[in-house]
Amino acid sequence: MALALILVVPAVIFLLVQFGSVILPPVKGLPVLMYHKVSDGANDHLTLSVQRLERQFRYLSEHGYTCLQLGQLIENKALKLPPRSVLLTFDDAYLNNLQYLYPLLQKYGFHATIMLPVGFIGKTNAWDKTNELLMNYDHLHAMDRRYVSFGLHTYGHIPFKTTPFADIAADIEKCRQELHLHGIDYLPALAYPYGSYPREKGKKEEFFALLNQSGISWGLRIGNRINNWPLKSRYEIKRIDIKGSDPFWIFKTKLKKGFVKRF
Repeated sequence: MALALILVVPAVIFLLVQFGSVILPPVKGLPVLMYHKVSDGANDHLTLSVQRLERQFRYLSEHGYTCLQLGQLIENKALKLPPRSVLLTFDDAYLNNLQYLYPLLQKYGFHATIMLPVGFIGKTNAWDKTNELLMNYDHLHAMDRRYVSFGLHTYGHIPFKTTPFADIAADIEKCRQELHLHGIDYLPALAYPYGSYPREKGKKEEFFALLNQSGISWGLRIGNRINNWPLKSRYEIKRIDIKGSDPFWIFKTKLKKGFVKRF
Protein backbone atom coordinates (compact mmCIF):
# COMPACT_ATOMS: atom_id res chain seq x y z
CA MET A 1 0.00 0.00 0.00
CA ALA A 2 2.77 2.40 0.97
CA LEU A 3 4.61 1.67 -2.27
CA ALA A 4 1.44 2.28 -4.28
CA LEU A 5 0.96 5.66 -2.63
CA ILE A 6 4.56 6.57 -3.31
CA LEU A 7 3.99 5.84 -7.00
CA VAL A 8 0.48 7.31 -7.36
CA VAL A 9 0.72 10.57 -5.40
CA PRO A 10 3.57 12.08 -7.49
CA ALA A 11 1.72 11.14 -10.67
CA VAL A 12 -1.45 12.89 -9.46
CA ILE A 13 0.51 15.99 -8.45
CA PHE A 14 2.23 16.01 -11.84
CA LEU A 15 -1.12 15.89 -13.67
CA LEU A 16 -2.61 18.67 -11.54
CA VAL A 17 0.42 20.85 -12.20
CA GLN A 18 0.37 20.11 -15.93
CA PHE A 19 -3.33 20.81 -16.23
CA GLY A 20 -3.71 23.50 -13.61
CA SER A 21 -7.02 24.80 -14.92
CA VAL A 22 -8.75 21.64 -13.69
CA ILE A 23 -8.37 22.77 -10.08
CA LEU A 24 -9.14 26.44 -10.72
CA PRO A 25 -12.69 27.66 -9.93
CA PRO A 26 -15.17 28.27 -12.78
CA VAL A 27 -15.05 31.71 -14.39
CA LYS A 28 -18.18 33.86 -14.34
CA GLY A 29 -19.39 35.40 -17.59
CA LEU A 30 -20.37 34.38 -21.10
CA PRO A 31 -18.64 31.46 -22.84
CA VAL A 32 -18.87 31.76 -26.63
CA LEU A 33 -18.03 28.42 -28.25
CA MET A 34 -16.48 28.35 -31.73
CA TYR A 35 -17.02 25.36 -34.01
CA HIS A 36 -16.49 24.70 -37.71
CA LYS A 37 -17.26 21.32 -39.31
CA VAL A 38 -19.37 18.35 -38.20
CA SER A 39 -18.86 14.88 -39.68
CA ASP A 40 -20.42 11.44 -39.51
CA GLY A 41 -17.32 10.04 -37.80
CA ALA A 42 -14.10 12.01 -38.21
CA ASN A 43 -12.55 14.18 -35.50
CA ASP A 44 -9.72 16.63 -36.03
CA HIS A 45 -8.67 20.22 -35.28
CA LEU A 46 -11.64 21.77 -37.16
CA THR A 47 -14.07 18.83 -37.21
CA LEU A 48 -16.26 17.18 -34.60
CA SER A 49 -18.05 13.93 -35.22
CA VAL A 50 -21.81 14.17 -34.78
CA GLN A 51 -21.43 11.71 -31.89
CA ARG A 52 -19.02 14.01 -30.02
CA LEU A 53 -21.11 17.07 -30.74
CA GLU A 54 -24.22 15.37 -29.41
CA ARG A 55 -22.35 14.34 -26.28
CA GLN A 56 -21.48 18.00 -25.72
CA PHE A 57 -25.05 19.16 -26.37
CA ARG A 58 -26.39 16.47 -24.04
CA TYR A 59 -24.00 17.67 -21.34
CA LEU A 60 -25.19 21.26 -21.77
CA SER A 61 -28.82 20.16 -21.59
CA GLU A 62 -28.41 17.84 -18.58
CA HIS A 63 -26.39 20.39 -16.61
CA GLY A 64 -28.88 23.22 -16.99
CA TYR A 65 -27.13 25.47 -19.49
CA THR A 66 -29.18 28.13 -21.27
CA CYS A 67 -28.25 28.37 -24.94
CA LEU A 68 -28.66 32.07 -25.70
CA GLN A 69 -29.33 33.65 -29.08
CA LEU A 70 -26.76 36.14 -30.30
CA GLY A 71 -29.54 38.49 -31.37
CA GLN A 72 -30.79 38.66 -27.76
CA LEU A 73 -27.40 39.83 -26.55
CA ILE A 74 -26.88 42.40 -29.29
CA GLU A 75 -30.32 43.91 -28.67
CA ASN A 76 -30.00 43.94 -24.88
CA LYS A 77 -26.51 44.84 -23.71
CA ALA A 78 -27.72 44.88 -20.10
CA LEU A 79 -29.36 41.45 -20.26
CA LYS A 80 -29.03 39.55 -16.99
CA LEU A 81 -27.42 36.25 -17.92
CA PRO A 82 -28.85 33.03 -16.53
CA PRO A 83 -26.42 31.32 -14.11
CA ARG A 84 -25.22 28.89 -16.78
CA SER A 85 -25.23 30.58 -20.17
CA VAL A 86 -23.56 29.62 -23.42
CA LEU A 87 -23.47 30.97 -26.97
CA LEU A 88 -22.86 28.63 -29.94
CA THR A 89 -21.15 29.85 -33.13
CA PHE A 90 -20.18 27.89 -36.24
CA ASP A 91 -17.84 29.40 -38.82
CA ASP A 92 -17.90 28.96 -42.61
CA ALA A 93 -21.42 27.55 -43.25
CA TYR A 94 -20.33 24.05 -44.19
CA LEU A 95 -22.98 21.86 -45.77
CA ASN A 96 -22.32 19.35 -42.99
CA ASN A 97 -23.76 21.91 -40.55
CA LEU A 98 -27.13 21.44 -42.23
CA GLN A 99 -26.73 17.65 -42.32
CA TYR A 100 -25.51 17.06 -38.77
CA LEU A 101 -25.67 20.22 -36.64
CA TYR A 102 -29.17 21.38 -37.55
CA PRO A 103 -30.96 18.15 -36.44
CA LEU A 104 -29.16 18.33 -33.09
CA LEU A 105 -30.20 21.94 -32.57
CA GLN A 106 -33.81 20.88 -33.18
CA LYS A 107 -33.47 17.85 -30.90
CA TYR A 108 -32.10 19.82 -27.95
CA GLY A 109 -33.92 23.10 -28.60
CA PHE A 110 -30.62 24.97 -28.97
CA HIS A 111 -29.71 27.92 -31.15
CA ALA A 112 -26.50 28.53 -33.09
CA THR A 113 -25.23 31.45 -35.15
CA ILE A 114 -23.54 30.43 -38.40
CA MET A 115 -20.94 32.91 -39.63
CA LEU A 116 -21.20 33.23 -43.41
CA PRO A 117 -18.22 33.68 -45.77
CA VAL A 118 -20.64 35.33 -48.17
CA GLY A 119 -18.59 35.15 -51.37
CA PHE A 120 -18.31 31.38 -51.00
CA ILE A 121 -21.96 30.53 -50.34
CA GLY A 122 -22.89 27.59 -52.57
CA LYS A 123 -19.22 26.94 -53.35
CA THR A 124 -16.34 25.31 -51.48
CA ASN A 125 -13.86 26.40 -48.81
CA ALA A 126 -11.26 27.63 -51.31
CA TRP A 127 -9.21 29.32 -48.56
CA ASP A 128 -8.39 25.86 -47.10
CA LYS A 129 -7.99 24.15 -50.49
CA THR A 130 -9.79 21.06 -49.19
CA ASN A 131 -12.75 21.43 -51.58
CA GLU A 132 -15.46 20.96 -48.94
CA LEU A 133 -18.98 22.03 -49.82
CA LEU A 134 -20.64 25.01 -48.19
CA MET A 135 -24.37 25.61 -47.97
CA ASN A 136 -26.16 27.44 -50.76
CA TYR A 137 -28.94 30.01 -50.42
CA ASP A 138 -31.71 27.42 -50.61
CA HIS A 139 -30.11 25.66 -47.64
CA LEU A 140 -29.90 28.88 -45.66
CA HIS A 141 -33.55 29.69 -46.32
CA ALA A 142 -34.62 26.17 -45.32
CA MET A 143 -33.42 26.42 -41.71
CA ASP A 144 -35.84 27.55 -39.00
CA ARG A 145 -34.72 30.80 -37.37
CA ARG A 146 -35.71 29.42 -33.99
CA TYR A 147 -32.59 27.28 -34.21
CA VAL A 148 -30.24 29.17 -36.54
CA SER A 149 -29.25 32.77 -37.14
CA PHE A 150 -26.55 34.16 -39.39
CA GLY A 151 -23.62 36.50 -38.89
CA LEU A 152 -20.81 37.60 -41.18
CA HIS A 153 -17.43 35.97 -41.79
CA THR A 154 -16.49 38.48 -44.53
CA TYR A 155 -17.12 38.17 -48.25
CA GLY A 156 -13.70 36.89 -49.28
CA HIS A 157 -12.57 35.19 -46.05
CA ILE A 158 -9.89 37.87 -45.77
CA PRO A 159 -7.38 38.31 -42.91
CA PHE A 160 -8.10 41.68 -41.31
CA LYS A 161 -4.62 42.05 -39.89
CA THR A 162 -3.06 42.49 -43.34
CA THR A 163 -5.97 43.92 -45.36
CA PRO A 164 -6.22 47.70 -46.04
CA PHE A 165 -9.14 49.33 -44.25
CA ALA A 166 -10.73 50.49 -47.51
CA ASP A 167 -10.82 46.87 -48.70
CA ILE A 168 -12.35 45.74 -45.41
CA ALA A 169 -15.13 48.34 -45.72
CA ALA A 170 -15.75 47.25 -49.33
CA ASP A 171 -15.86 43.60 -48.28
CA ILE A 172 -18.48 44.25 -45.60
CA GLU A 173 -20.56 46.25 -48.06
CA LYS A 174 -20.44 43.38 -50.56
CA CYS A 175 -21.74 41.08 -47.82
CA ARG A 176 -24.65 43.45 -47.16
CA GLN A 177 -25.56 43.75 -50.85
CA GLU A 178 -25.31 40.02 -51.56
CA LEU A 179 -27.35 38.90 -48.57
CA HIS A 180 -29.98 41.57 -49.25
CA LEU A 181 -30.20 40.39 -52.86
CA HIS A 182 -30.92 36.83 -51.70
CA GLY A 183 -33.28 37.81 -48.89
CA ILE A 184 -31.10 36.55 -46.05
CA ASP A 185 -31.54 38.30 -42.72
CA TYR A 186 -28.30 38.49 -40.74
CA LEU A 187 -27.11 39.85 -37.43
CA PRO A 188 -24.66 42.78 -37.27
CA ALA A 189 -21.95 40.47 -35.95
CA LEU A 190 -18.67 39.72 -37.69
CA ALA A 191 -16.37 36.78 -36.94
CA TYR A 192 -12.79 37.66 -37.87
CA PRO A 193 -11.28 35.11 -40.27
CA TYR A 194 -8.33 33.35 -38.61
CA GLY A 195 -9.22 35.33 -35.48
CA SER A 196 -6.94 38.13 -36.66
CA TYR A 197 -7.45 41.90 -36.50
CA PRO A 198 -5.18 44.95 -36.12
CA ARG A 199 -3.74 45.15 -32.61
CA GLU A 200 -1.36 48.11 -32.93
CA LYS A 201 -2.29 51.20 -30.96
CA GLY A 202 -4.22 53.57 -33.18
CA LYS A 203 -4.89 51.00 -35.89
CA LYS A 204 -7.11 48.95 -33.59
CA GLU A 205 -9.23 51.98 -32.70
CA GLU A 206 -9.46 52.92 -36.39
CA PHE A 207 -10.52 49.38 -37.25
CA PHE A 208 -13.24 49.38 -34.59
CA ALA A 209 -14.49 52.76 -35.86
CA LEU A 210 -14.68 51.29 -39.36
CA LEU A 211 -16.78 48.38 -38.09
CA ASN A 212 -19.10 50.77 -36.29
CA GLN A 213 -19.51 52.91 -39.43
CA SER A 214 -20.24 49.73 -41.42
CA GLY A 215 -23.12 48.80 -39.11
CA ILE A 216 -21.32 46.01 -37.24
CA SER A 217 -22.27 45.77 -33.55
CA TRP A 218 -20.17 42.79 -32.46
CA GLY A 219 -16.73 41.58 -33.55
CA LEU A 220 -15.71 38.05 -32.62
CA ARG A 221 -12.09 36.93 -32.29
CA ILE A 222 -10.73 33.75 -30.69
CA GLY A 223 -8.93 34.33 -27.36
CA ASN A 224 -10.06 31.17 -25.52
CA ARG A 225 -11.42 33.06 -22.53
CA ILE A 226 -14.86 33.59 -20.99
CA ASN A 227 -16.19 37.09 -21.59
CA ASN A 228 -16.98 39.43 -18.75
CA TRP A 229 -20.61 40.53 -18.80
CA PRO A 230 -21.51 43.27 -19.50
CA LEU A 231 -18.90 43.32 -22.23
CA LYS A 232 -15.74 45.38 -21.92
CA SER A 233 -15.24 45.63 -25.68
CA ARG A 234 -17.93 44.65 -28.18
CA TYR A 235 -15.35 44.27 -30.96
CA GLU A 236 -13.14 41.88 -29.02
CA ILE A 237 -15.57 39.12 -28.11
CA LYS A 238 -13.47 36.12 -27.14
CA ARG A 239 -14.47 32.70 -28.43
CA ILE A 240 -13.42 29.29 -27.17
CA ASP A 241 -12.03 27.00 -29.85
CA ILE A 242 -13.77 23.61 -29.58
CA LYS A 243 -11.67 20.97 -31.30
CA GLY A 244 -12.74 17.48 -32.30
CA SER A 245 -9.32 16.22 -31.29
CA ASP A 246 -9.86 17.26 -27.64
CA PRO A 247 -11.02 14.68 -25.08
CA PHE A 248 -14.32 15.35 -23.34
CA TRP A 249 -12.77 16.56 -20.07
CA ILE A 250 -11.08 19.38 -22.00
CA PHE A 251 -14.46 20.45 -23.44
CA LYS A 252 -15.92 20.60 -19.92
CA THR A 253 -12.93 22.55 -18.64
CA LYS A 254 -13.05 25.03 -21.54
CA LEU A 255 -16.79 25.52 -21.04
CA LYS A 256 -16.31 26.49 -17.39
CA LYS A 257 -12.98 28.28 -17.55
CA GLY A 258 -12.32 29.11 -21.20
CA PHE A 259 -8.98 27.37 -21.48
CA VAL A 260 -6.86 24.45 -20.32
CA LYS A 261 -3.91 25.91 -18.43
CA ARG A 262 -0.62 24.07 -18.49
CA PHE A 263 2.10 25.19 -16.10
